[in-house]
Amino acid sequence: MSRVLQLLKQVAAAPPRGAGLSDLATASGLPQPTAHRMLAALQAEGFVYQDPALRTYGLGREAYVLGIAAARRRGIREFAEAGLQRIATETGDTAYLSMRSGDDAVCIDRKTGDFPIKILTLEPGHRRPLGLGAGSLALLAFQPAEEIDSILGRNHAGLHPAYPSLDVLREDIATTLEKGYALNPGRIIPEMVGVAVPVLDAQGTVIAALSVAAIRSRLSGANLKRVIGVLSREARQLRADMQAGGTVY
Repeated sequence: MSRVLQLLKQVAAAPPRGAGLSDLATASGLPQPTAHRMLAALQAEGFVYQDPALRTYGLGREAYVLGIAAARRRGIREFAEAGLQRIATETGDTAYLSMRSGDDAVCIDRKTGDFPIKILTLEPGHRRPLGLGAGSLALLAFQPAEEIDSILGRNHAGLHPAYPSLDVLREDIATTLEKGYALNPGRIIPEMVGVAVPVLDAQGTVIAALSVAAIRSRLSGANLKRVIGVLSREARQLRADMQAGGTVY
């Protein structure tokens, strides 16, 4: 069952045109015949749809129905929406809300500011391996040390092309913990910089990350410090709002 769910997650992470069988099998670590059988079963139940022309797979109607049902419950996205918009408005750049899902960071929401050059590298629902990008690094760095070791081991087994080396990642984690925020200095796109802070619950467990992505000249010096201040303020506010609302995730 866990392998089926992992495969379904990879389908959910596919681009709008869907993903082919070989790509899904590789991403999920499954032999192609096994992935094909699982996809056929998911398709029969309506959770996966195959484009007859492209032969690619995407989420089906039953996945959509589940998403609608889940959306009725007020979760972190609803609590964070106003604050995320404030971040985008005050910084002028793109603000993201991310959460952990397995060994990945998932973009939950995105708001854009009024600066003409917008960094739109993630859309809601997109996944990245933990540690790749500022929000993803913040989610990784504040995990327990043993959990970090396990995540790094699994993610490096299926290495993402832009994934840093283990030595670089461990340096990034140490720096993030020391400073209290994560910085992506342009490892995904050289001229794009990202900065993120964790959202912690009352026990100090990281439950989400708030981040801003912008062109390099926008996130340096005094402005970088200002953006970190805005992110930190909204992370504290989100934690308070969720506690008051009884939300535990």
